[in-house]
Amino acid sequence: QNNPQVSRTLATCPFNARHRVPRAHLRSHVTSCPDKLPLELPPDPEDPEEPPRAWQPPPCREDWDAELSALGLEEPPPFILHVTKGDLPVPC
Repeated sequence: QNNPQVSRTLATCPFNARHRVPRAHLRSHVTSCPDKLPLELPPDPEDPEEPPRAWQPPPCREDWDAELSALGLEEPPPFILHVTKGDLPVPC
C-alpha cells in the first residue's frame, strides 16, 4: 500500500498470502515454499496396500413382527390424525 508501483510487480504465493515475491521468481518460490502442503499423504507403514473397505452396518437385533405377535394383535390399529386409541370405536 505504501508503494503501489512496486506492489504491481509482486505476485502472491498460492500457499501463503503473506508471501509477496517478484513475478519472475514466483515459480521458484512455489517449488520451495515452506508453507507448501504435500499433495499426497505418505503411505501408512502399518497398513501396506490394503484397499479401503466399504462401511457395513451392524446387524439389526429388532424384529417388529415378533413384537407385534407378542402383543396379541392381529392387525395394527389404524392411524387417524388427532384421534387417540381411546376415541376409536370398539368393534362388536
